[in-house]
Parts: sequence; C-alpha cells; structure tokens
Amino acid sequence: MTDEKKQEYTLRITQANPSKLVVILYEMFFDFADEAKEALGKQDRGSFYASLDKAQQALSQLIGSLNFEQDPAESIYRVYLYVSASMGVCRGKLRFDQMATPLKLMRSLYETYKADSAFDTRGPVMDNTQKVYAGLTYSRNSLTENMEEGAGNRGFFV
Repeated sequence: MTDEKKQEYTLRITQANPSKLVVILYEMFFDFADEAKEALGKQDRGSFYASLDKAQQALSQLIGSLNFEQDPAESIYRVYLYVSASMGVCRGKLRFDQMATPLKLMRSLYETYKADSAFDTRGPVMDNTQKVYAGLTYSRNSLTENMEEGAGNRGFFV
C-alpha cells in the first residue's frame, strides 16, 4: 500500500463512526487482496504472503466487530470463516483463482454495510483528533490540506 493511501485511510479512520470503520476495513481488505493478486502475477511470493497476511488481519478485525447479539452476525461470521479458509488455500497452492467466490461474497457484504453506514448518524469513534481542512489555498490548481492542532493534549493526561 502506498504512503498516500495509508494517509488517506488514517484520515478517514480518525473521522469515522463505528459503521464507517467497518466499511473502511472492507476497503482495506479489498486493497490487500488486490495487492496479493498483483504480487502473485509478478511471481513475488514475499509480497503475496505479506498482502495475504494484511488481508487476513483486516478480516480478523471484521470478525472482531461482529455483535453476536444481533441475528445476522452468525451468518456473517460463517462467511468470514469461509473467506479465511479460502485465503489459506490460496496461500498453500500459490493460486488466487480460489478467491473469486469469497471476494464476491465480501463485495456483497461491503455494499450492504456501505449503504447502512449512510444512515448512521453517530459521531466519530476517536475524540481529540486533529482537524483537517481541505480546500484551495494559495494555488488555483492544487488541493491543500491544513491540519489544526486542538486546544488540549492529544496524548495521555498525567
């Protein structure tokens, strides 16, 4: 993942509510899965394994975000387990074609979560983060972002 993409995710995570965090995790999963596929096409085993590991970590976070007190959680959990097992087969066989169906299932869940997150009006999970203002400043053709420090301490209070 490029540094620019990491910064974009970091900014989105700091501003996201719980539903949007799940959507971001899905997007990260897809990015890492795409990186794994590209690495396999280039015969780069190290990058393939690293990208699969990162996709697995995103999937683990999605599993951790499930609320098993809700009805669909058990079904979604089974889908996640299927996806995880398919990733294991891909790792063992060094083939990515095994991921076609799991990725389709994940895409379907992603679209559902994305649509649902549009109705979530809760505030950001993270408090006391930097405020980022994006706009056209000092240049007509480039977008610049300005970060403003908060009034208080952003670390631990001693």
